[in-house]
Amino acid sequence: MNDDIRLQALFDSFQPTLTDSNLFTERIERKLALIDEIRQAQAAQIRRYRMAVVVAFVAGIVFGGGLLAFILLTPSDAPLFSFGINFYPLLFIEQNSREISALMTSLMIAFCIVVMMNTQDLVRSMRPKSKYI
Repeated sequence: MNDDIRLQALFDSFQPTLTDSNLFTERIERKLALIDEIRQAQAAQIRRYRMAVVVAFVAGIVFGGGLLAFILLTPSDAPLFSFGINFYPLLFIEQNSREISALMTSLMIAFCIVVMMNTQDLVRSMRPKSKYI
């Protein structure tokens, strides 16, 4: 019962002031302008992300393909690098340097393709679901 009296006193003491409708309209227009600026900034950011993804994808494919072509076009009897030591694990790497380098380059290209696809999914998820939001 005591809470009811407090609530009643709170409601009785509340005297809202009416504001000018022009002021209200200006505030709404300002907020809508800010929302529009935010939407434009997000759209520009998504365009930049897409461009960065495309540039990185193309550069990775070109660079990786060039490196892979270089590795596969070198003479097969000469290793790509030499350690100059007769330690078996290093000797194995030296003798199979072309295959190991080609495998590592292919794995890096595949990894970059997967990362770029995940980045595209991230950009798509940032896009608004409806044009009325």
